Amino acid sequence: MKTTKLNRIGVVVRDLEEAMSEYSRILGIDTWQVNDFDGRLENCRSHGRISAGSYRSARGTTSFAGEVPFELVQPTDGETPFKEFLLTKGEGICFLSVLVDDATGIEEHVTSAGLTEAHTHRIDDEVTRTFYDTRPLLGGYLVEYTATTGLPGAREVTLDGASLRGGRDPLPMSEVMHFGVLVDDVMAALPYYRDVFGIETFDMKTWQHEFGRLDDPIYRGAHESTGYFTAQGFVGDFGFEIIQVNYGDCHYNREFTDQRGAGIHHIFGWMTRDEGEWGDTCARAEDLGVPLCMGSDLRGGAAAFGYWDTFWELKGYLVEGVIRRRQPDERFANPDWTVDFTTLEGRAR
Repeated sequence: MKTTKLNRIGVVVRDLEEAMSEYSRILGIDTWQVNDFDGRLENCRSHGRISAGSYRSARGTTSFAGEVPFELVQPTDGETPFKEFLLTKGEGICFLSVLVDDATGIEEHVTSAGLTEAHTHRIDDEVTRTFYDTRPLLGGYLVEYTATTGLPGAREVTLDGASLRGGRDPLPMSEVMHFGVLVDDVMAALPYYRDVFGIETFDMKTWQHEFGRLDDPIYRGAHESTGYFTAQGFVGDFGFEIIQVNYGDCHYNREFTDQRGAGIHHIFGWMTRDEGEWGDTCARAEDLGVPLCMGSDLRGGAAAFGYWDTFWELKGYLVEGVIRRRQPDERFANPDWTVDFTTLEGRAR
């Protein structure tokens, strides 16, 4: 079973209308498919127990620089994984919904990956949604496999994001180049990313405060000495950067894991090679109230990354932008090593 296309990024929010408005203002998502599932859910089961609950949902897709699909979820009554997430972590990316090529292969796939159901329910006797408990394996979020792109009974809601942001362009998000996931142990997570998403290779890199790696890391306007260990792997139209903080102060630990533990910290959604475009976009982000809060020049100044502080506006995560100015020296460009699971004898965990 192939799991190579992102269906939706599931973001749990406290107030659906307020969140839709902010997504319209910041990301330019003006058209939403909205559902209220109160009284419409059947066959609910949570962690193997018969349960009952409800939620509201709004589905929308960016269109300014590219198409990135979101589902905003406001838990209402009873027990759902969305309410559990909100009460234990706060607002944030609770699940990734992934399209599969053949729904009949889901059961075999989740069994072979050793996954259990966190929650399942049926909507209007038409669509069944099941969320698998990948939280301890992948780092704080659930996975939904689906062959269905829509949900029944939605009504369309249209907003005017241009007015909300005073006619400015929204923050660009062209694609999901990766989800940045914070974990306690990168190496321990890799076999599960292989099993769940089928990622066979990961480029490993230690980023620390030194020329050619993190040339000059900045956090909340201060120059900081910090370091972290990462693995990057890709599947289909999205990828992952799995991150373990080694030392120092940065947004990863002080404003994320210190409060909520492992989870999806950011979406790398935009890159440019034009210095003017980079500067204009950073200035526009400041005007929108989401300035850079962490970043650094990289690889001897050949590139730079930055996180726009969308945590409160987009509900629990940051958006990453990157500028690639030139080809870096080979000694700075290469990973420290590559983990290749195709060489694993016996293919066992």
